[in-house]
Amino acid sequence: MVPRRILVLLVYGLPILIVAFAVLMGGGMLAQALGDTVGARVLQWVAVACLMLIVTDLVLLVGALGINSLVKAEEPRDES
Repeated sequence: MVPRRILVLLVYGLPILIVAFAVLMGGGMLAQALGDTVGARVLQWVAVACLMLIVTDLVLLVGALGINSLVKAEEPRDES
């Protein structure tokens, strides 16, 4: 059984990472439009790292929810 604290961390982390990705990509495009190619590259690489964290978060979240679902399905039900 995956602790509730970890599930909360994964659920709240997902929208934060999505917003961070959008802000970093927007900043990278803005820097590129202003002619700062080095800054734009750095922001785009940080955004790629953020995107990898989003995918990792999603995989861990689905796995944790699946494990919790399987554990609850195996628990005996009290029918009284």
